[in-house]
Amino acid sequence: MRVESPVFQAYCGLEPPRFANRSELECAKILDYYGVRWDYEPQSFVLERDDDGKVVSAFTPDFYLPEQNLFIEVTVMKQSLVTRKNRKIRELRRLYPHVRVKLFYRRDIERLAQRYRLRLAS
Repeated sequence: MRVESPVFQAYCGLEPPRFANRSELECAKILDYYGVRWDYEPQSFVLERDDDGKVVSAFTPDFYLPEQNLFIEVTVMKQSLVTRKNRKIRELRRLYPHVRVKLFYRRDIERLAQRYRLRLAS
């Protein structure tokens, strides 16, 4: 399910963002409120190819902050289900050591939501 997005001032992408969930939208609102330039899912990183060169596994972080040269991934999955995402981030760091990426977990998002009085979907 895609979540529609409002007009953002600090968004620097080419196409209007279409968020996968409300948590991503709320993170975008925080970035935008503070004037942090951001883009939504601008790049995918190939993590594995098969013998024919076909992409078997890839990772697309949710946000890119160009002024910080930082990718951000937001996950609100139960902690027990985050293992696969953590594995992908470890592989990204191994294959692309120059790429900076930060993972925000459910508890991080809940803290931000509480601090900024945001409404998160459960």
